[in-house]
Amino acid sequence: MKLVRYGHPARLLPQVLDKSLEAQVLRSDNSSLARDCRRDMQQLNRQLIKLESWKRAERRQIRAELRQLAKEERQRQQKALQEVLDGAQVLCCTLTGALHPQLQGQVFDVVVIDEAAQALEVACWSALLKGRRAVLAGDHLQLPPTVLSDTAAKAGLSNTLFERLQHSLGAQASSMLTVQYRMHAAIMDWSSNELYQGLIEAHESVAGHTLADLPTTMSNPAAAELPTLLLIDTAGCDFEEQQEQDGDSKYNRGEAEAALAHMQRLLAAGLSPADIGIITPYSAQVALLRELRPEKLAGSLEVATVDGFQGREKEAIVISMVRSNASGQVGFLADCRRMNVAVTRARRHVALVCDSETVSKDAFLGRLISYVEEQGHYESAAELVAS
Repeated sequence: MKLVRYGHPARLLPQVLDKSLEAQVLRSDNSSLARDCRRDMQQLNRQLIKLESWKRAERRQIRAELRQLAKEERQRQQKALQEVLDGAQVLCCTLTGALHPQLQGQVFDVVVIDEAAQALEVACWSALLKGRRAVLAGDHLQLPPTVLSDTAAKAGLSNTLFERLQHSLGAQASSMLTVQYRMHAAIMDWSSNELYQGLIEAHESVAGHTLADLPTTMSNPAAAELPTLLLIDTAGCDFEEQQEQDGDSKYNRGEAEAALAHMQRLLAAGLSPADIGIITPYSAQVALLRELRPEKLAGSLEVATVDGFQGREKEAIVISMVRSNASGQVGFLADCRRMNVAVTRARRHVALVCDSETVSKDAFLGRLISYVEEQGHYESAAELVAS
């Protein structure tokens, strides 16, 4: 398949650089001819510098040749670009990239927008208008696009085209993929039953996989003792949430220490730091976790917000829920889409670090806590941090 990845090379993953538009243009015959033109121009420029000023006729001739070579070089480059684009069977780009002048006039048989439930409708149309047919792939039960203006969000900007079509057309225009290839069945079942009417199934290749199956953990008996689901409960530990001084975000130092203590246990069981993700809904907690994270792990152990981790996965996910207060306030933790994203980032292991008394005041979160406690393993954070 002839595939072209459109986008600035500096922002592309190393694995796809060979398929980038720039790399393929450089390999084309017309690009090679354009380089010949540039070499000839360099030689003529050197001649022009050396040529005496009184030899005006010769200088005019060299300048005329330079203009002709510059024109030919531009034409060769444009031809090289167009040949690659015309020869591509699949063009991959962002929604913003679809508006680039180099793609002006390009028409495609089918436009496929991945993660369409995270895209603003206006951004989708920039790509959709270039196709005869369209396929939108996504999950409207995960996080929507970020809209910073409350006024714009209330006016409808946060409503995605994917969600609008799902509600207006429903089953007549949509097809639900029901087999997932990421999660252990125990991780999947909560999300499936809570949000997808129990329709999601785990493929046999992942349904029973555990941390003990990883190449780095097979010979480590500690890995076999790690459950797929783990609740690390901070209730009664006096790990109260705090609010950052210069903003509205919240953090919880005791909970951060518990999350990192469990991370060390995962490392001791043989997991690579790159196999572990620590995620939290609050940016202030992310900053604290990164501050407390061992410096030697700064480049390999990922700590991020739930929103920033959407679309990603790790073998083990540690979720720091932060909220711990006497009034049972949980804030935007109550958004089922955010917690759906958090839990389903894990392939083999999920550890919830939370104050069960606080978060269980919300019915949705209470069902999650009960599920993990019933289907997995319960542990007090006091014992973990003390050890």
